[in-house]
Amino acid sequence: MLNDTRPVNLERRQHLLSVARRVFAERGFTATTMDDVARAAGFTKPILYQYFNSKTELYREIVAQTAARLLSQLEAAVETTTSPRERIEVAFRVYFETVVSEPDAFRILFIHAHEGETASELRNLELGLVSFIEPYITVEISDDHRRQLAAGVVGIAEGTALAWLVQSRHDSSTHVEEAARLAARAATLAWGGLRAVTQD
Repeated sequence: MLNDTRPVNLERRQHLLSVARRVFAERGFTATTMDDVARAAGFTKPILYQYFNSKTELYREIVAQTAARLLSQLEAAVETTTSPRERIEVAFRVYFETVVSEPDAFRILFIHAHEGETASELRNLELGLVSFIEPYITVEISDDHRRQLAAGVVGIAEGTALAWLVQSRHDSSTHVEEAARLAARAATLAWGGLRAVTQD
């Protein structure tokens, strides 16, 4: 893989990632070839291979970027709030704002990320989100119970996002409103459940 950090190479690398994200989202990992990505990007396959050694490496770079960006935005957002409930509600809002503004990236994660050698990528993101949510569940319960509840909250977010990705036409003009609507619905369900939790 090319490690040159000159601006022209960084720009080309990001262009290839952007195009690959769209192609993977449309066709899935298995059906997409490096020829498909190179053709869509307007380059030859040898040029694509200068930047990425394989289709799997290219795919994992897209997933890693998406996951890192989401977790960074979540961490920054919760710093502006104080109570656990506010933090969970803000986290839902940021999560869905990211989903509706980057549907291709999340289509890859939630619809196509269960295929063969790439299946672990979604699991890694889910584990990161569970670890992020755990500290904000402040009920006096065991660590195992808290982690299971955090996984349930993540499941609500993922399931809601998946339904939206399948059902929506992704009208960019409604991103803010749609994200707020999805976040409110998911937060109401999650917080209603967490309020009922008692110590084992």
